Parts: sequence; C-alpha cells; structure tokens
Amino acid sequence: MNDTPFSMQDIPGKGKGLIATRPIAQGELILAEKPLFFQSLRHSNATVLAALTSLSDADQRRYFSLANAWKGIHPPPIGIFITNALPCGENDAGKGVNAPKAGIFLDGSRFNSSCQPNVNNYWNEDLQKITFWATSDIASGEELCMCYGDTFKTREDRRRQLQSSFRFVCQCVACSKEGEALRASDERRAAIARLYDEIEASGNIPSLGVREVKMALRLLAEENLLERSVSFCIDAIQFCVSVSDIKNAKAWAKKALEVSILTTGPNSKEVKTMTALMEDVRQHRSFGLLPRAKLSGPET
Repeated sequence: MNDTPFSMQDIPGKGKGLIATRPIAQGELILAEKPLFFQSLRHSNATVLAALTSLSDADQRRYFSLANAWKGIHPPPIGIFITNALPCGENDAGKGVNAPKAGIFLDGSRFNSSCQPNVNNYWNEDLQKITFWATSDIASGEELCMCYGDTFKTREDRRRQLQSSFRFVCQCVACSKEGEALRASDERRAAIARLYDEIEASGNIPSLGVREVKMALRLLAEENLLERSVSFCIDAIQFCVSVSDIKNAKAWAKKALEVSILTTGPNSKEVKTMTALMEDVRQHRSFGLLPRAKLSGPET
C-alpha cells in the first residue's frame, strides 16, 4: 500500500509542486529519498555530465525534467543541478558551515520554497537519505514547502536573495503580507538576526545569553519558524553548562530534543546528542568553565 501523503501537481506561477493528499501531523515523516547522484562543493558542468552518464535513460530524462532557473546562462546539466541540489550534511550559512556535498532528489526537488515553511529537510547520514518532516500540522490540499533562503531577513532582502539564487520573486504566505502585518514580521525577523549574533558574543555573560535565547524563541514562535529554534536551545544549554547549572541545562536539552524529534526525526544525530546530554550534561565540553550560577530554563 502506498501511503505517500502528497501528489505532484501544477501550481500556478510555480511550475510543479507537492500538495498534501491527506492531513499530515506535525513531526510526521513525509518523504525519505536516496540521491540520484552526489556532487562535491567543487562541481562543474563536466562533473555533473560525468555523473549523468552512469544513470539509466529513464533517470536522465527525469533529471532533465527538473526546473532550471539558469536557462541561457549555464548549460542545462549544471543549471539544473544548481537549481535543485540539496545539502547532504550540516549546513548553516549563518555560522559558515557548508555541507561537504549536495545531491539531486527527484521527488525532494519538487518542494517549492516558503519563508514560512511547513516542511524541514534533513540529511540522515546513517540512512544515506534525505528526509522531510512536517514542522506543523498540514491540512489536505495544502502545499508542502521548505525554505530555500535565509528566514532571518526582511521580505525585501529575502526576495533579493531568492531572485539572485533562483530567479523568482517569492510570493509565499510570509512574503505576501502587507501593511502592519509585513512591518511587524520584518521587525521580528530582523530582531532574530540581531539576537543570533548577540547570543554568539554573550559567552562570558550567560544570564544575558539565556534571556536573549528566550526572546529569540518567542519571536520564532510568532513567525512560525519552529525548525530554527533548535540552535538557540543549544546555545542555552551551553550557557547553563558553563556555570554548572545542571537542572536548567537538562531542561534546555529536553526542549531541544522535543523540537529535534519533530524537525529531524527520532533517529537523527541531533536527537542522539540531546538524549546523551540529558543523561549527563557534565560530558559537555563547556561544563564548569565559568563560576557557578543559577540561570533559568525554557518557558513552558
């Protein structure tokens, strides 16, 4: 029995996209897919062509049916790859972390972009598959979208980034806001970006760092960006362990664990790390680096 919870459909202004064919619960696995092929960070038209030659005629046809944002600028093989490749490994541009390789996923490539996504993509190294998880409850008939760009930017900056990288003007639910709703959203996202930087610089002032984490989490909740909250919880864990606050470090690890299960699956590396930390936070490399202090845990 095929329980795939989506179908591929033509979506006005977007080309192909994936639509939920039944209700999908938050934290549900939507798709797990092996790559058609990988490429390293130093890929080229020649390396993509070399990978394509090893594929069947049917898979080559499916590859060339994918979207190409770079028609007339790059040759089709590399243009399609740049448009559709997904990172296979830890990838956080804000922290300067790039996945060592990227892959082409024939179904996964059909998730369109939203700056308020309802899907999070995660490379599971153990499975050697990319997995897609519902970050919120999704109704039947709703489009399934992940985020192609940086959600911690204003609409103008997000659109500029997506236009530069993918050559489309984003019309997602977040980018379609106008007036006061848009202004408030832009202010929240700009504030999250500032907190992201300030938290990194607050290592020697743990009490300030935890307060800033809580502010960021409140703003993320208002913007429906659940998948971005884990990294902030991890910062809070570090603040707590640095002052030997075991109780609150465990509370933050529990919160990070709960969100990680929803956004990366119960068997992800992040879940395993948080589970181990909850058992013994003293194993954290920053434990006891600063004088003992009592901080606070996440808000319930």
